[in-house]
Amino acid sequence: MVIQMKSIKKLIIASALSMMAASCYAGSFLPNSEQQKSADIVFSSPQDLTVSLIPVSGLKAGPNAFGTKIAKLEVNSTTLKEFGVRGIANKIVDLTGTAWRVAGKNTGREIIVGLSSDSLRRADGTEKWNGVNWMTFNSNDALDIVLTGAGAAQNVTADTYPITVDVVGYQP
Repeated sequence: MVIQMKSIKKLIIASALSMMAASCYAGSFLPNSEQQKSADIVFSSPQDLTVSLIPVSGLKAGPNAFGTKIAKLEVNSTTLKEFGVRGIANKIVDLTGTAWRVAGKNTGREIIVGLSSDSLRRADGTEKWNGVNWMTFNSNDALDIVLTGAGAAQNVTADTYPITVDVVGYQP
């Protein structure tokens, strides 16, 4: 029994020495290697923008006066104060995209359309984005799209004219 106790005692001492030896080889932090990095994490508020382009009904082919209203653009937002707008066509008439040529779907005949003079007077300004100029307006403000051009009546051919505008939220 005494021999067994000595063996157990030796086993306990050997285990303790073994654990101490193992801890000498455990990983350690290296002095003077500490670095700190930080980054700004941005959570932006969702931007809601509701756009409606409403054509005027009852338009007639033939001579139409300069400034004849053909559509109304409504841009509403509860989060954005302003928006930018441009006409989309392959033939923009002015540098701000507020007047453009539109070809009829069937005849290919063109009309010149754009934002009304009254709408342009209410513009907040012109801003450049993606290499082009945009007119900016207050959100929740309706804009009229009219027949425009050289200040004269246009002889409009009976056809369907696809009017397209590009609208983008703007944060002044």
